[in-house]
Amino acid sequence: MVRLFLFCCLLITSFVRADTIHVYCDDWPGFCHRDGKGVYLDVVRAIYEPLGHGVKLHMVPYKRALAVVSKKEGDMAMGVYRGEVPGVHQPDYPDSADYVSVVMQKRWLPHWAGEHSLKEQEVLWLRGWAFDKFIPEPMRWFEIDSHEMALQLLIKGRYRYYLTDGALYPEGSLPPELVQVFLRWIPTYPIFADTPKGRQLHGLWDPGMRTLIRQGKLAEIYRQNKLYDYYQDFLREQVVRANKSQP
Repeated sequence: MVRLFLFCCLLITSFVRADTIHVYCDDWPGFCHRDGKGVYLDVVRAIYEPLGHGVKLHMVPYKRALAVVSKKEGDMAMGVYRGEVPGVHQPDYPDSADYVSVVMQKRWLPHWAGEHSLKEQEVLWLRGWAFDKFIPEPMRWFEIDSHEMALQLLIKGRYRYYLTDGALYPEGSLPPELVQVFLRWIPTYPIFADTPKGRQLHGLWDPGMRTLIRQGKLAEIYRQNKLYDYYQDFLREQVVRANKSQP
């Protein structure tokens, strides 16, 4: 009897382990935190936990997250541009979007005429952010290793513009001589490993996202993470899209 009980416990443990989703994510303020909070993780839990899956976070650098999932060593990674990684699965509905903004010296603001102003200018962004793939204007762009370094280079006049995710740096956090303006949305998506489990999770994402959007739960997740004000327009676009699509 004891052996039968232990065998059943092992079966249950194996079942739980099989249903644990291993999610890989970089440290993004508001989106993925070491304590398990953030928009990405809240969305993953809202979609998959009601279906019996647990969620296990692995916080690693962005490029490492992509490599792990592409090598089928993890189930999914978050915040990936469309088509950035070969050999994986991406859904139709994004997990969020980069709120791309431009930081510049205030003296350049009167000359700012939108995206076209980036043409042939010296532009900075953080290493690994592939803005050149999504912004059609030809730029003389350079990658740097930190937000602080970018701001110092702008203040010194070494570069004209710094492209970044504006939601990561709220109003009042910039030095007084700098200003930030919105540029565009660039949607990001989860990637799923090309495994039976990854394909199953991929198939559940879009129906789950439509449900969250239609029920107002996605907007509530952004409110809880203090990002709703930045993402109102993006969230409205998702509502329109979900309401037009089939169940």
